[in-house]
Order: sequence, then structure tokens, then C-alpha cells
Amino acid sequence: MSADTRPATRPAPPAAEPARDLRRTWRSMAAVAIVLGPLLVTVLRAVMPYWTDDGQREIVAGISDSLGRAAALNHLSLLSYPFLLLGTLAVGFAVRRRVPVLATVATGVLFGGLSLASFVGASDVVAEAMARDGGYDQDVIVDVTQLVMDHPTGIIGIVAFIVGHLLGMVLLGVAVVRAGLVPWWVGAMIIVSQPVHVVSAVLVPSRALDVVGGWGLTTLGFAFVAVAVLRLSDDEWD
Repeated sequence: MSADTRPATRPAPPAAEPARDLRRTWRSMAAVAIVLGPLLVTVLRAVMPYWTDDGQREIVAGISDSLGRAAALNHLSLLSYPFLLLGTLAVGFAVRRRVPVLATVATGVLFGGLSLASFVGASDVVAEAMARDGGYDQDVIVDVTQLVMDHPTGIIGIVAFIVGHLLGMVLLGVAVVRAGLVPWWVGAMIIVSQPVHVVSAVLVPSRALDVVGGWGLTTLGFAFVAVAVLRLSDDEWD
């Protein structure tokens, strides 16, 4: 009898378990981030203890006289930044297939601008900390916070934030309409909201206008976008 020279058959490896499909969870998390970012900014704009057309002396006086509102301002800033950035990426992700170039440009410009938002709030943190300490008179606080704002990196960061979040929000409003994610009137809300914010912040100072027609309108437009994201199928999302 001849020896069996056939190679031994190896047992088949166990079948890998299918990966858990998290696309619905991702869409839900994206929808929350899309709305929460601008909503927190709207509340921030409502409670801030000064207005953005005030001079530095008036800003410091407002913070010193209302430390509770100053603390709310700074904590809301801290909370809003991550959600603004995540929400921007989520909207860009949702429209990337239908308008890839516009989605890339809009998301990049808005993300880049918003990522520098901390330069706008840096002097508020310094002013609150010095006022809360109690060991500094207001002239010193004014001088220090002005130095923070006048630093070259501070100036560049503030200007880049203003231009980036204004232009980026307009482009993103165009992108969500071009992609068919939301009706044209939702895109129009998003497009006009940040120009209205700039007008209400500097040109025609009005807290109510900003809370309703500026960041408030951004929040409303993004809420419609968030609902549209939730209504996407798993395959449309990813």
C-alpha cells in the first residue's frame, strides 16, 4: 500500500462576525451636533454682559459688573466650539456626494474660520479672571485685554474667524440647497443669517436682531438640515 502524500486539509477559519452598523447612530449624533453648536452661540449672544460694538473699557466694565453672565459667556463659548466644528463636518459629509467640490470648499472655509473662534473670546476669559481676582483696577484690565487683542496672532485669528465663518456659512447654505438636502428657503436662512449677525453686531447694534435673525436664524436653518440628515437612508449617508 502506497503512502498518502496529499497535504492535510486545514479546518476552515471561523466566519468573522459582521461589523455592527452604526450609520443610524452616526446620523443621530451628527444631527445633535449640527443644531447644538449654533444654539449654544445664540444663547451666548443673549447673555453676554456687553455688546460687540462697545469699546474695550465698556466691555471690561460690563464683565466686572456681571461676573455671572461673564462666566456663562465663557463656559458657553467653551461648549459651543466643539459642536460648531463637528456640525460643520457633519453637514459637509451629508452633501459631499452630490456637490463634492462645493462641499469641500464650504466645509474647509467654515471649519477653518470657526477653529479660530477662541481668539475672539480670549480677552473675555482674561477680563473675567482678573475681575474675579479683585486685585486689579479696571484700567489695568483694559490695558491687558487690549494687549491680548492687539497681538499679531490675535488680530490674524479674529480677522480669519470673521471672514471664514461668514463666507463659509454662505457657501454651506448654497451647498445644502444644491445637494437637494433641504428646500431653497432653508438654504436662504443659512445664507443671510451670518450677514445679519455682522450687521447686528457692529453696523446696527442690536442684541434682539442677532438672537432672532442672526445666530437664531442659523440655528433654525441648521435644525431643518439636522432633520434632513436624520431622514437620510443609511446608504445615502455613507
